[in-house]
Amino acid sequence: MKLWQKITILNVGIIIFLGILIGLSLRDLVAKSMRTELTNKGISIARNLSDRIADSILLDDLYRIQEAMHEVREKEPDIEYIFLTGNTRQVFAHTFKNGYPPDLLSWNPLTNPPLSIQLLETERGFVRDIGLKVFEGMEPELHIGFKEERILNFLKWIRNLIVILTLVVIGIGATLSFSLSKLITKPLYALVEFTKTLSAREFGKKITVGSKGEVEELAETFNKLSFELKIYKEKMEESYQQMLRTEKLTALGRLSAGLAHEIKNPLTSIKMLFQAFKGSAKPTPEDMEVILTEVKRMDDLLTKFLSFARGDSFNLKEIDVNEMIRQAINLTTFKLREQDITLELNLSKSIPLIKADKSLLEQAMLNLVFNALEAMPSGGVLCLSTNLEDHSIAIQVKDTGEGIPVEIQNKIFDPFFTTKSGGTGLGLYVVHNIITAHEGLVTFKSKSGETTFTVNLPARL
Repeated sequence: MKLWQKITILNVGIIIFLGILIGLSLRDLVAKSMRTELTNKGISIARNLSDRIADSILLDDLYRIQEAMHEVREKEPDIEYIFLTGNTRQVFAHTFKNGYPPDLLSWNPLTNPPLSIQLLETERGFVRDIGLKVFEGMEPELHIGFKEERILNFLKWIRNLIVILTLVVIGIGATLSFSLSKLITKPLYALVEFTKTLSAREFGKKITVGSKGEVEELAETFNKLSFELKIYKEKMEESYQQMLRTEKLTALGRLSAGLAHEIKNPLTSIKMLFQAFKGSAKPTPEDMEVILTEVKRMDDLLTKFLSFARGDSFNLKEIDVNEMIRQAINLTTFKLREQDITLELNLSKSIPLIKADKSLLEQAMLNLVFNALEAMPSGGVLCLSTNLEDHSIAIQVKDTGEGIPVEIQNKIFDPFFTTKSGGTGLGLYVVHNIITAHEGLVTFKSKSGETTFTVNLPARL
């Protein structure tokens, strides 16, 4: 849920809560006030009527009593009934049209108090019965029933009015909340989008928000951060290039030392043969075979050396790792068919583009693939996969060959170390240096029947 939605819902909720709270409080206050007013009015009417008919009660003048009762009832629409008990505690006079209810005397009987008020529930609704003694110490009682219908109708009207006003306020409040929340959150969303721009390493851009105060200060801070990150990125790229050159020069120095050592042996053999040729008519075929073999060995060494040395200046550009792997595999199609090897590709679609030297990474992948093919001369399964792990791209090359013996596993990345006849021992060394130059890591796991090489490249390149 977005921030503006939360603000709008919160404001509407507050309005509804306040509306209900105020409505209930107002309803209770009005109801209490009206019932008090009705009670006071009823007591006043009952006492006035009692004084008016007191003489008629003493004279048993039923006509005047009935006349006074009906006159009062006609003037007061809230009066439901009036009845009077006599000295025998029986109903002496009343205003009921169809006779009085049989349990009438039990509705609000007077005992000790000269005045009693009782809320009654009748067939025609709630009635507030006000009963009082006409003469203190005598039996006659006057009872007047006041209907609460007017109060209930007024309370319903108040309730409907509060509901309507609450709905109107909710509508107005929701509109204002929506507008204000949009006004407040718009610059915040702009800042969020700007952070996405920064996270995508697009430094040096600026953001402008049409807001003052803290948001404007925050935007200025982001602009300053973007500018500083741009400078930092440029310095880092320069340092990275210098690091790559230094790493390459270091690697070339190691290669040169090993190359000099490896070339010295075949040159010594060739030198000794030619010294022997001085006293002979011509070399034998066996001697020529030795010379050609040693020359080929030196040629392979120099080829490997030059292919690595030519990458001294990296050609960095954005590349698709999956596409690079597919192109490398295309170069081994014939070899796969020739050795009856099944290829499995599990390339993740979520791999981002990275900045790297495509030719060098392709060379590293070819070296790993050819090593895997050489481990399966009688067929097998070659599996290549890519995955996004944390902040790195993992490339795996797995074969179903015999595996790497435990005793040599700590030497396979050393230059000029090989177990193959005629091998140069530079393949995995070149792979290690190429991946290291890209700030990556190459590891492997090997057991009988399976070897997996894993290349981890930082996704931020």
